Amino acid sequence: MKIAQIGTGYWGRNHARVWKELKEEGFVDEVILVDIKESAVKPIAENFSLPYLTSIEDIPKDIDAVDIVAPTPLHFELSKRFLYEGKAVLVEKPMTSTSDESRELIEIAEKNGVVLMPGHLFRYHPALNSLKKMVSDGRFGKIFYLKTVRSALRIPRKDMGVLLALGIHDVDVYSYLLEKEPKSILCSVQENFWNGIDDVAQITIRYDDEFGYIFESWLSPVGNKIREIQVIGAQMSARIDYLKPDVIEIYDSNIIEENGDFRVENEGMRSITLPYKEPLKEELRDFINSVKTGKKPEADMYAGLRAVEIIEKAMESAKEGREIGF
Repeated sequence: MKIAQIGTGYWGRNHARVWKELKEEGFVDEVILVDIKESAVKPIAENFSLPYLTSIEDIPKDIDAVDIVAPTPLHFELSKRFLYEGKAVLVEKPMTSTSDESRELIEIAEKNGVVLMPGHLFRYHPALNSLKKMVSDGRFGKIFYLKTVRSALRIPRKDMGVLLALGIHDVDVYSYLLEKEPKSILCSVQENFWNGIDDVAQITIRYDDEFGYIFESWLSPVGNKIREIQVIGAQMSARIDYLKPDVIEIYDSNIIEENGDFRVENEGMRSITLPYKEPLKEELRDFINSVKTGKKPEADMYAGLRAVEIIEKAMESAKEGREIGF
């Protein structure tokens, strides 16, 4: 199994590290790093003792798969090129900048019978996997709502706003947990630094009886970096700090009807510690297993398309200032 990784920026460095580990474990045979900036790729390649190239034209024809960790505007053309060549493609989220581009890639992947997988990392998060099982088992009872906050203080990106950079994760997580299609979406955004770049966003998604509330911000110094999700149910609730992949907090508290009135039953909070697994490593393993066996990955191309479609609806809602139906 021969892999070419395209892109060695901030997140690409993490991919390179994990590919090196998988190579040492014998899970893949060869890994080649590719970046047009030699100043970026050379030190990473030297650090992990991996070969590197500075042009995609030099990538050997006998590679089996590509891992695209390049900037989002390049996702579509790079993915299309290698899918046409019959190579399996893992492409970082968002799969593409638009749903039309995602649909075109899916059509090519289906026609050529190759794996196309978006990098929806949180589907491989141990605590979130545990949370999903609890939801599927009905342990929450009726789910009232889900709430997600992703905030930090950083200079906003110029190539995309928080909806595509952060919100894409959360709309996919909600689809993953609830296994339902949204009914409508309402979104508002702020553009405080770059014209056309949302740096704060608030999303409300309605499903059947469940609601999802998502808040994204690059302008908040409060709490340093916050990455959390809450699921609030009639029988119990839960919280995950995404920065702690192996911990899930359970709140055994609810509101009980009694003699025609209501009371709060609060049994406090307990933490469950899970076996640690690095989400990125689990994601890359799933990709290679899919290439080797033909098994559908946990984050498949249709999930990648759906996430982009939902974010497009959020953008439409923000632009028109109204709730948008699906």
